[in-house]
Amino acid sequence: MPLALARLRSRRCAWIAVLTCTATIAGLVIWIAGSGDDTPHIKANNISRNFRACLLTDTPDAATTAPLWSGMQDAARTTPVNAQRIVAPATTTPDLIPYVNSLVSRKCGLIIAAGINLHDAVATTAQHNPHQQFLYTGNPAPIHAANVTPLLPPTREAVSTAVEAAAQKAHQSDD
Repeated sequence: MPLALARLRSRRCAWIAVLTCTATIAGLVIWIAGSGDDTPHIKANNISRNFRACLLTDTPDAATTAPLWSGMQDAARTTPVNAQRIVAPATTTPDLIPYVNSLVSRKCGLIIAAGINLHDAVATTAQHNPHQQFLYTGNPAPIHAANVTPLLPPTREAVSTAVEAAAQKAHQSDD
């Protein structure tokens, strides 16, 4: 009888181990499946309440966007503007769209897109976000959307004037 009792205990321990492992694996699968959110949610707090202007470029060459960035900084000196510059490492439209969308999510009042590869990403995002304002330079092909303004020529003065005007317009609509 003791041998039969030992086998029964051994089988019981094996079943408990199998059930424990199965429950652990099932819990991990449920946890991983539940945390697989499609897109991370970006929460952008603007505690200064300043207008936010964002420059997005597809080139790490700072000299290419120097007049644009300088114009944004000029506007920030004379108008309550937070200027931000983002360099997207991607070069294809599907890879660039999340960068443009992230600026919409960050509540950039004006998105200045500079780069030949950004054309289709800006066109797509502008179509899905008709209240978002864009300035675009870098590709001679126009973007046919009411909320996209071509920035020609892309000079420091043109950018400064555009950012100041957008900030003043946003400030007036807040009142």
